[in-house]
Amino acid sequence: MEINRNITETNFNKGGSVSRIKYIVVHYTGNDGDTAYGNTVYFKTAYRGASAHYFVDEKSIWQCVDDKDIAWHCGTSGKYYHKYCRNDNSIGVELCSRKNGDYYFYDETVRRAAELIRYLMKLYGIPLENVIRHYDVTHKKCPAPFVDSKEWEKFRNRLVDKEDDEVTDKVTMKVNGKDYTVNRILKDGKNYICLADLSKAGFTVGYDSKTKQPSLSNSVSKVTARIDGKESDIEAVNINGFNYCKLRDTAEAVGSFTADYENNEIIITTE
Repeated sequence: MEINRNITETNFNKGGSVSRIKYIVVHYTGNDGDTAYGNTVYFKTAYRGASAHYFVDEKSIWQCVDDKDIAWHCGTSGKYYHKYCRNDNSIGVELCSRKNGDYYFYDETVRRAAELIRYLMKLYGIPLENVIRHYDVTHKKCPAPFVDSKEWEKFRNRLVDKEDDEVTDKVTMKVNGKDYTVNRILKDGKNYICLADLSKAGFTVGYDSKTKQPSLSNSVSKVTARIDGKESDIEAVNINGFNYCKLRDTAEAVGSFTADYENNEIIITTE
């Protein structure tokens, strides 16, 4: 996990020691399409009256306030609904949001935030029950996608101790114009799909137990072609219901042309 730094020159109070840290408070930026780095630039030099320690988007994590210092992220001039959590004993983590009617987070933003928070929990000995929402402190609707208790619980479940945050889901993948449902893991902005699922799209998937390496190839089979009343076996690959026949086998079966391949070109010669 890489944590970039662009520390603000204002918008914080001196804290003096990380021993003050007892809570982690999760927020959302309330914007549509902002970036973690862009938020640190916003808070860098101008007085904003607010701040957070970390900003997370789908590509990166940026730190804006040192852990030992106090960011202005969960204070209120109104009523506190949490008995103990305040700015001076917590770290604020902001997730960059997107909006399509309602606010939401990219999956990769959530994954990165979970990884960061797990790291901070271990670093400062913070128990799961002390990872809370801004909503839990002041009843501000923040982070909006996690005010829904079910979504918040899903996120909290990702904070349990584990080596990685690899979550498998099902997505639709288009192969040669046809849709197939495959299992995938989204990690570091890349899609990793289950090779076995590609067998649905006409591929042969294998595994060499000695070399521990998987293999992937198009499924080759024999099809019977009737040419001028004569049957011939031709190697073919079936993709999306179409048989793609081996050209040289076809040429041999037809007998009226030859096929060759040279310099990335298919050469057909008629007799």
